[in-house]
Amino acid sequence: MMILLPLLGGIFLLCWIAPQGDHKQSRFVAFAIAAMTLALGLMMTYDVVTQLATYSQQGGLADPVTWPVLAELRYMPSWLAVDLPGAGRMQLALGVEGLGAAMALLTTIVVMLVIWMAEGSVRQRFGQYAGWILLAEAGLLTVFLSMDLVLFYIGFELTLIPLLFLISGWGGEDAGRVAKRFVLYTLAGGMPMLVGLIGLVIKYSGQGGPTVLMEELSRRALVALPTETLAGQTWIFALLVFGLGIKMALLPLHTWLPETYRAAHPTTTALLAAVVVKLGLFDFFRLLLPMLPLACREYGPAVLGTLGAIAIVYGALAALAQTDLRLLLAYSSLSHVGFITLGIFSLSEEGLAGAALQMFNHGITTAAMFLLAGIIIDRRGTASIPEMGHGLSSVYPKLGVLMLFFLFAGAGMPGLNNFIGELLALAAMMVRNPLLAVIGSSGVLFGAWYSLKLARELLFGPVEKSSAKGGHGGDLTAKEWVPLGLVAGMCLWIGCYPQPAMSLVDLDARELAKIYADLDRQVLAPVANQVPADVLEPNTLVDRRSR
Repeated sequence: MMILLPLLGGIFLLCWIAPQGDHKQSRFVAFAIAAMTLALGLMMTYDVVTQLATYSQQGGLADPVTWPVLAELRYMPSWLAVDLPGAGRMQLALGVEGLGAAMALLTTIVVMLVIWMAEGSVRQRFGQYAGWILLAEAGLLTVFLSMDLVLFYIGFELTLIPLLFLISGWGGEDAGRVAKRFVLYTLAGGMPMLVGLIGLVIKYSGQGGPTVLMEELSRRALVALPTETLAGQTWIFALLVFGLGIKMALLPLHTWLPETYRAAHPTTTALLAAVVVKLGLFDFFRLLLPMLPLACREYGPAVLGTLGAIAIVYGALAALAQTDLRLLLAYSSLSHVGFITLGIFSLSEEGLAGAALQMFNHGITTAAMFLLAGIIIDRRGTASIPEMGHGLSSVYPKLGVLMLFFLFAGAGMPGLNNFIGELLALAAMMVRNPLLAVIGSSGVLFGAWYSLKLARELLFGPVEKSSAKGGHGGDLTAKEWVPLGLVAGMCLWIGCYPQPAMSLVDLDARELAKIYADLDRQVLAPVANQVPADVLEPNTLVDRRSR
């Protein structure tokens, strides 16, 4: 229902409501569908939390070779199956686990915010705009709720079509060229990724025949681990990292991101930065970590962890140099994604949990920042920071308070949501690779630097009028500050009381970390055997390393 509702609703808006040009009717239909999908997301999340509480009380999963990413709530009807020539019948499946529930909930929250805020800022063809947003939501939810490689890939590529029309149809200058470049760039990564997915199916088809079910592929990968070789996983790992790296803007595959964020409408950019970029990160959890453990352990910290640490510093320094508000936020988002990458490839329970939590935290924070940026650009008539003038907090006090709050949240201020995930990611990487953790920690300083610099230049100082023309409007209206205020309350709640949010992703992180704790045990066992027994108790070295 969460997939079909926005899918059918988006088609209904595009084909029947929008052509009539009735703005009120389009607004009602779009809000109703987004609200119902959000309600379903909340209900689903409650079911997952209830199920996870049972497993937490039991201490985790009983079967050591079961899928490390829990998928207790499954939907596998007979009609969701495909007969492939020479491969037999392939069962497709939908389902949800902790991280999938968190990302699906994030998607429904952000889409509700985007449609709510776009109703006032998208002044032409709102029905079409909302229809494409809903279709994009359907594609994103298909990725987060799919339990097989076929539906996953369909959803992964389906998001490109709505984004092409959203960027080109409602973007700024040169939006058409930027949209085509974005789609071609992403498709260039999609083809190698498809080959990698086929390679996964072929690689593990010897254990009972071909299958596309993620749970079964992960189980087979664990069973085959004692006889597996690194060379057999490396080429699939490289193909998947290339495809997913483009989607998540991994250095040096990030060049599409700044230009796209600047050209797209701010509400479209909010969806891109908050959810679309997370597709690659999410599939590190779903595909790479459980199915290619040897390659992840060998190349993850050394290659991807290094790129993540560089991205933190590079993105923060690039943000410091920007005079365009959209570009500043684009590079800031790139920097924060680096923290998530560090947490993932610490390969420990704390780092994986911190990365999973930070994916949600960064999503709501960056969505709010881009929506606020859109409001400021609309009020001042320009995206240039020098042309906007100073002292905006005196002119727009409500806007100033919210902007300062989200700047602090993005900078990782203790007591706000981003602090928890970044702290866990850096602490976990300190155990795996202290040098990368030190490099990443410097990004915290630079993040605070550009955040305070932006606040000083825009919000404080003597009041100056904008030197641009075309701005209009006063301070935030109730329709604008109420939803953003609710998001701010969510940031404060997670920052002060993160345990409920952590419990949603904790079991995923724990079960994935067990794989890499076992691999570390195999590597460290020869070293441990050379240490006298009275110095090192059994498993002490292994337990400390995994912790």
